[in-house]
Amino acid sequence: MSTFAVFGMTAHYAREEARKNTPTVVLKVQLTESQWLEAVERRAEKTMGGARVVQLSPLFDAPQFAQQYIELLRKAGRCRDLKIRAKVKADAPAAGRTKKKAPATIWKDVA
Repeated sequence: MSTFAVFGMTAHYAREEARKNTPTVVLKVQLTESQWLEAVERRAEKTMGGARVVQLSPLFDAPQFAQQYIELLRKAGRCRDLKIRAKVKADAPAAGRTKKKAPATIWKDVA
């Protein structure tokens, strides 16, 4: 059985990530709240303009559930590069493995 998930980037996710990763002190100077919020928005815009995508959804059993999740994300706000991917076993073992362990899995786009 395959597992499906939605990958992409939303403005909400980019903003939350920017809040977590934006420092409040720059060069030993404490930023004011307005300066920090401005830095957060700049960082979120940079993330939205980039190419990186993340897993946005929980795992689904069927691609139609992932498609419904994509429709909800599009209604909720700004988003980009929303794709459904399936988790599949890799044909070749992961590089650098010497011991036999669980097979490697990768995410592949669903057509």
